[in-house]
Amino acid sequence: MSWIEEDRLLLYCCRKDIGRRNRNKIIEIQRKSLDWDYFLRKARQNGISAVVYSKLKRIKKDCPQIPSFIFRELKKDYFLNATKNSLIFEELGKVLEAFRKAGLQVIILKGAVLAEKMYGNLALRPMTDVDLLVKKEDLRQLDEQLKILGYKPSDISVEDIDLSSTYLTTLDYRSLAPNSPSFHIHWHFVNSTIPNESYIRRIKIEDIWRDAEKTKIADAETLVMAPHHLLIHLSEHALRVTHSLSKLSFLCDIDEAVNSYQERLDWERLIRESLKFNLIRMVFLSLYFTAKFLETKIPENVLSKLKPERFSLGERIFMNSISNNKRFPGLSYLVHLSMNNGFFRKMNFLKKTLFPPPQIMAQRSYIPRSKFSYMHYIQRISEVLSRLAKTLSQSFILRS
Repeated sequence: MSWIEEDRLLLYCCRKDIGRRNRNKIIEIQRKSLDWDYFLRKARQNGISAVVYSKLKRIKKDCPQIPSFIFRELKKDYFLNATKNSLIFEELGKVLEAFRKAGLQVIILKGAVLAEKMYGNLALRPMTDVDLLVKKEDLRQLDEQLKILGYKPSDISVEDIDLSSTYLTTLDYRSLAPNSPSFHIHWHFVNSTIPNESYIRRIKIEDIWRDAEKTKIADAETLVMAPHHLLIHLSEHALRVTHSLSKLSFLCDIDEAVNSYQERLDWERLIRESLKFNLIRMVFLSLYFTAKFLETKIPENVLSKLKPERFSLGERIFMNSISNNKRFPGLSYLVHLSMNNGFFRKMNFLKKTLFPPPQIMAQRSYIPRSKFSYMHYIQRISEVLSRLAKTLSQSFILRS
């Protein structure tokens, strides 16, 4: 891997096991002449500054070369996360209790589950919002309950949503009250302005609800995804075009889930569900890089069964780029494009990427449909082409 020392140090700090080997590697690297401002900036960009702080403080006495300002800044991030998340969980508890009294069920997605159940420390997993999976038939009642609590949709009203859309599948609720988190109300866990026809219709949300498990989050009774579905969801989330494994936090989430569930994980079921959902390539890539970078204990036979028989040129470029620490949003578009088999499907995918329905464009821009103009498509084309140009230029540099 062509990782500079500062990035390698971040990588070692992300690993769950701080045993002798990783400890010695951290101690060895910190003795070198490092750009500590770069190290701090990258820790924050990757969403792992609190994780890095928790690891480094355990071996602080063995790392005299790390400047004191690094510990101070990382410590600030750690306690800022703790404060923010405490407020988020307090509000989440109120919302879940209101839903329970109204007889409404929700499944907590990602952040809140990971912070409380996987990381086991609210300070370690930064959060800005809460993601909830709901049933389509409950949307209006949920809308009423959230409005009673002072939350209103900021992107589109519940009356205007298109439940058949394969693009955005969420409503973003926000409150004017200070320190209130936004609540993203999903009726499907796939949510993107990139066309998802190659897999979204293969995912039966009733399967997610059928396997969901009861638990307590924020001291309230609720539901969470079953282990195999959570890992599939985290893998898909990490490979969304706007994410593209660009942050190490995506891999940390998967690593924490695997380590938390351990023997409870039904790997064979994960493989079957990944295949059924047509997400097997995304699951393989996410698990492969988590195992490669963080040394997560994912069985070799599982990766072997998930691994596609062949990779497209785009997928090989993606894998080569990630391996060489060239990680940036937009890169996984090559993977999504590859999942559309045949020339005409690929062309249709490109067309729908550039020209999502006007309602989706308006919702994405947080503007009323009446204010949408075709200038927004020009901006969209410019955005997509600039990301594509960056991807192609990076791949050329890597290949040369």
